Amino acid sequence: MVARRMKARISLTRQLAVAMTALAMMAIIVSTAAFYAVYAALERLRIVAPLPPGIEDTTGLDVGITLVACVVGGLLALMIAVRVARRIIRPLGAVADAARRIAEGDLATRIDPIPEAHGETALLIADFNAMASRLERMSHDVKLWNAQIAHELRTPLTILRGRLQGVNDGVFSLDGQLIAGLLQQVDGLTRLVEDLRSVSLADSGRLELVLADIDLVAELQAMAPTLLSMLSPAGFGLALDLQAGTFRGDAARIRQAVIALVENARRHADPCMVRIVTAFSAGTVSIQVVDDGPGLPDGFEGQAFEQFARAGHHAGGSGLGLAVVRGIARAHGGEAQYARGQGRSTFEIVLPRA
Repeated sequence: MVARRMKARISLTRQLAVAMTALAMMAIIVSTAAFYAVYAALERLRIVAPLPPGIEDTTGLDVGITLVACVVGGLLALMIAVRVARRIIRPLGAVADAARRIAEGDLATRIDPIPEAHGETALLIADFNAMASRLERMSHDVKLWNAQIAHELRTPLTILRGRLQGVNDGVFSLDGQLIAGLLQQVDGLTRLVEDLRSVSLADSGRLELVLADIDLVAELQAMAPTLLSMLSPAGFGLALDLQAGTFRGDAARIRQAVIALVENARRHADPCMVRIVTAFSAGTVSIQVVDDGPGLPDGFEGQAFEQFARAGHHAGGSGLGLAVVRGIARAHGGEAQYARGQGRSTFEIVLPRA
């Protein structure tokens, strides 16, 4: 196989060299023939004086000079052609070898800098290395996703199995309290599956939106009892600071994003008054969830909205809530962001009004 690859590479180099040499030889021959043809035409038109009688137009010396010029020109063209062909083929061969190794599963393959690579070939190598890095990162993300999903599903499934096994063995009685606990685990699994689905659809650009004109004040006021029921048991309060206005979006997805932000505050902030603030400008709408919690650790701001991101090993939650928020914001053509100031943490969704 290696011999066949080398033969193919040398064959391409040889083809380029032969083609360029042939082109040079043709140029010499055509130029020489054109010189004699033009000179003959000029003689016939009496523009130049014809040779005296008895003197040949072409002598052996002329033919010798022409042949020597053809040979020297052909050798020079061959040398240049081989050099140029090697400069072209070596970067292409490196790319081909690297692509073959990646196809065999070695995603860590990269192409080292090649001195012969200039212009488009250097750009090709840079683009190839960038593509390989992206493929390796995607493969790593897939493995991480699989491990994280298995980890998140294992705990509630273990609890469900343990409780049901206990009921089957007669250790637990199937009363209302046990059923409520089992339903709570099922609800957690349902939320986790929906969050995974939302993040996956958002990352692939397939998160479907049912667009309609939304009265944000009416939506959030209708959600207030549900949000308060989430916050009150943990010692939090809820305050709404809403500016009237409408925008076009998916009401169900906006409610999902707000619930995720409030749940994030309940889980990670200290008991405080959680404020939901809305503001409208000429082209955008802003939805902010503000708490008095400790905020994100330094350097974690850029990772907070990634899938399964946690501020520490002991941080609770699935690590998907903020990723869902960002996915919903981007599906609307907006963005999710975080800011810290005056002892408060602000998680904000900025969306276009149209």
